[in-house]
Amino acid sequence: MKTRDRILQTSLLMFNEQGERNVSTNHIAAALGISPGNLYYHFSNKAEIIFDLFSTYRDIVGNSMVLPVDRPLTFDDKVHYFEIIFQNMWNYRFLHRDLEHLLKESETLRKEYFVFSSTTVALGKAIVKGMVDSGLVIASDDEIDALMLNLWVILTSWASFLQSIEVQKELPSDMDPWALKRGIYQIICLIEPYATDIAREELPALKAAYLGDFDTDPLSLFRGREKS
Repeated sequence: MKTRDRILQTSLLMFNEQGERNVSTNHIAAALGISPGNLYYHFSNKAEIIFDLFSTYRDIVGNSMVLPVDRPLTFDDKVHYFEIIFQNMWNYRFLHRDLEHLLKESETLRKEYFVFSSTTVALGKAIVKGMVDSGLVIASDDEIDALMLNLWVILTSWASFLQSIEVQKELPSDMDPWALKRGIYQIICLIEPYATDIAREELPALKAAYLGDFDTDPLSLFRGREKS
């Protein structure tokens, strides 16, 4: 693996596990066993590393949220989108967890994130409309707009919400995958009121898969892995 790729891989791991603000370029270089000068040969500063990681995340999301062109949207497609959202929230969780700070620190990231947000919301609206066209949900244009905004708020703030809980409990800053999965459960619950009978037949199994062994009580998030 090339040094540049190793730097990105290690930085992502350290940002996710320790929090971006707790990791310096010297920490990254030390973890890789290279000199800071070697790191600076590839990246001028930490902001460049963060932007490169964001660019990869942006491209993965953009390339994944594509409607099928040769057939109607299916229920399996919808599940696939949920899986993509969950997986990338987890793989790049530092971006969502530290988003406000990151945007304040970098004008370049701030501008590109605005484009990313606008594009992703537009893709999300197209997917919801595809569900309407396929008979999976029934919703007016106004309802689609409101639903998409609510979905976006949950997606972009869920990691920060979980982080705030961990801070309150004085636990390590990393988050369990099950808690992020619970965010997808919340998304399903937002869509459920608009689901048609065809989709409702599939929803109980899908909700159970994302809720796991935990109950629907919001306090279960504060209790963590303790089962009710």
